[in-house]
Amino acid sequence: MGQILAFTRQAPAWPGLVAQLDPAPTWLLLNGLRPWVAAVRQKEDPLPAVLATLEAAGGAATLALSTHALMHGIAVQATRVVDVGCPHCSHVSDDEALILHAVTQAALGAEDPSLVLSSFVREAALIFLDPPLIGLAGRMREEGWQFRRRRAPMALH
Repeated sequence: MGQILAFTRQAPAWPGLVAQLDPAPTWLLLNGLRPWVAAVRQKEDPLPAVLATLEAAGGAATLALSTHALMHGIAVQATRVVDVGCPHCSHVSDDEALILHAVTQAALGAEDPSLVLSSFVREAALIFLDPPLIGLAGRMREEGWQFRRRRAPMALH
């Protein structure tokens, strides 16, 4: 008779430092999410800033459009201030980890990756964030970026 063994291996947690992130989330955070927010803070149109940053980093223009769609949707439907650091900040905020986790969930095939963002996006609006999340994850995959499974950020618990 066989014996059933329980595997206790869990996916790794999201790190608190940018330097500890995997390449795909690091690239997206530093070249997409943070430049978008930095432009908004300067009261500038964020799309040209993200386009310039992503193209300088070797990314396709379609990544900028998907990033813009996601971040604009979050900005319009946020129920509180979303904590996104400056482009050179060395730490990953809880909200940044949630956004990166949502993109990762989309890349790994989750049906409703936007549910991860429910701590700061109106519940009724979450469904409208699924297409930009899935589109961004798909475009990053087309560019050769891979996301690995991670445990849900502590902000979800």
